Amino acid sequence: MRPISIYTRFLLVIFANALIFVTLPTPLVLAINIYFCSFQVIVGRARKGQAWLLVCLVFALGASLAMVFPENLPGHYLLFLFVGVGRVLPLVLVAAFMMGTTKVSELVYLLRKIHAPQWLVIPVSVLFRFFPTVRHDYAQIRRAMKFRGIAVTTGDMVRHPMRTMEYIYVPLLNNATNVASDLTSAALTRGIGDPGPKTSIQRIAFTGLDALMCALGLVLMGCGAYVAMFQA
Repeated sequence: MRPISIYTRFLLVIFANALIFVTLPTPLVLAINIYFCSFQVIVGRARKGQAWLLVCLVFALGASLAMVFPENLPGHYLLFLFVGVGRVLPLVLVAAFMMGTTKVSELVYLLRKIHAPQWLVIPVSVLFRFFPTVRHDYAQIRRAMKFRGIAVTTGDMVRHPMRTMEYIYVPLLNNATNVASDLTSAALTRGIGDPGPKTSIQRIAFTGLDALMCALGLVLMGCGAYVAMFQA
């Protein structure tokens, strides 16, 4: 497992968000998505990287098929699914990598390094703790419902949507409000809102691997910018 610097991850976030505003050919989009998936492998999450790579290949194949018969009704559905939804796939890839590998202390350190305002630092620190907590609560609710014989399988959840909403999603949403309030209080109690100087126990180092991956990312960004300008 090789660590990736928080600075490199910040570049990934900028790169993924920039892709929303440009339309690129499918081969280049696939190459960029493979680049994002490679970070999962680098940090030791090879299975997740392979799973996301398979998703990218499916979207690339679907986008190519959609271009074969774009005037038909099935073509419009394929365009919406594989081109429209696939447009946000880079954001999903980067978000999955960030949420799964980034510590809150690293993120707060970066935000303070770039002199981000307090109104941004506090919500982001709460957000990164919110989703893992909600996922843990969802798993607990599912185990409790399975013990009672309710929504034992995914098929049961699909066949009985009202029961699923009543016994799973309503308690989850109700608990999510309390979780957000508790996490905010915990962050403020730790002094995150204190405007004074802060120290960090996290060692943030920009290694040669970071330089290599950033250089590759900049090359892909340059290719995307060139293609976007050429198409315009």
